[in-house]
Amino acid sequence: MIENLKNVPKEKIVDLDVRPELDAGRDPFNLIIKTLGNMKDDQVLHLIIIFEPVPLYTVMKMKGYDHSTEQTGGLWHVYFYKGEASATVKADAGEGESKTSEPKTIEIDVRGLEPPEPMVRIIETLPQVDKNTTLLVHHHREPLMLYDKLEHLGYQAATEKIAEGYYKVRITKKG
Repeated sequence: MIENLKNVPKEKIVDLDVRPELDAGRDPFNLIIKTLGNMKDDQVLHLIIIFEPVPLYTVMKMKGYDHSTEQTGGLWHVYFYKGEASATVKADAGEGESKTSEPKTIEIDVRGLEPPEPMVRIIETLPQVDKNTTLLVHHHREPLMLYDKLEHLGYQAATEKIAEGYYKVRITKKG
């Protein structure tokens, strides 16, 4: 186990192996979020997965979780936990709010990028999106796996097919 988690009692660690979900062709995101919803703040989620879930790091940080990652035997072991940094994340969350009511649009183009890079870029840009900002994403396909993630983070998306292989996705903050 990772050094900073060695003092966590085993009964406080919730193991979640998402390999069966992946083997069945399903995105494990909803299972991860559901598991977190059933956990207490002093518990640690131990995620077992076959690849490093880079987009999940940003999502979890926005939810107040830190992470530690290690790779052993072809598997990734990611530990998500609430710690001192989670208070800082919550305190900083409001600082990106626009001081004026002027609408603003941030545009990113993820066409031609290999998965999971489009999702990584989109999720990394989300903290810049407040109630007066729209994130306009130029994408080569409809990002179906992104919608649930946005919903859980308090965002919504509207996708418009412009042409074959070209979609515009408008992402806004709910409320």
